[in-house]
Amino acid sequence: MTEFALRKAAREDVPSLVRLCKETIYEVYGPILSAEALGPWVEGNAAEALIEEQWPRMIVAEIGVGGEVVGVAAASEDAVDLLWVHPSHHREGIGTALLGRVEAELQKKGHRTVKLSCFSQNPRAMSFYLKRGWAVAGEGRNEEAGAPETRMVKSLIEEDRQGDTMKMRLC
Repeated sequence: MTEFALRKAAREDVPSLVRLCKETIYEVYGPILSAEALGPWVEGNAAEALIEEQWPRMIVAEIGVGGEVVGVAAASEDAVDLLWVHPSHHREGIGTALLGRVEAELQKKGHRTVKLSCFSQNPRAMSFYLKRGWAVAGEGRNEEAGAPETRMVKSLIEEDRQGDTMKMRLC
């Protein structure tokens, strides 16, 4: 298993995050999205614009201290906005750690239920979320990408009644 660390993103991470975004989008979403939908992300400046806007809210996964950024996650309000792990680092626990960190932050902000959207034709991601306690809440269409998406939800609070005591814990 690859050793990695999670930390808040810093401005100097922006070039690495743009590279991660472009490489991940091309490899993961290439089979799902049309060339027209991918173009602005892979060849244009859509990745730069997104990273520039969201980096202050991002958590990065890096290999070694000050090492290569191989994953990123971000949330806003009550939603996981993005979770990307470079394809060469899939199945190493990085995505699970990033998702857990984002869920914990959302719970600390008082959210009991959180949401996300995932491309319906991305079985790897769908399976990943389902195995981590997320449930399908509905179907829709991502108009920007022109592809079907699945809306998912997860309860972050589990209530156990033991006598008169109620415990809450991260699921």
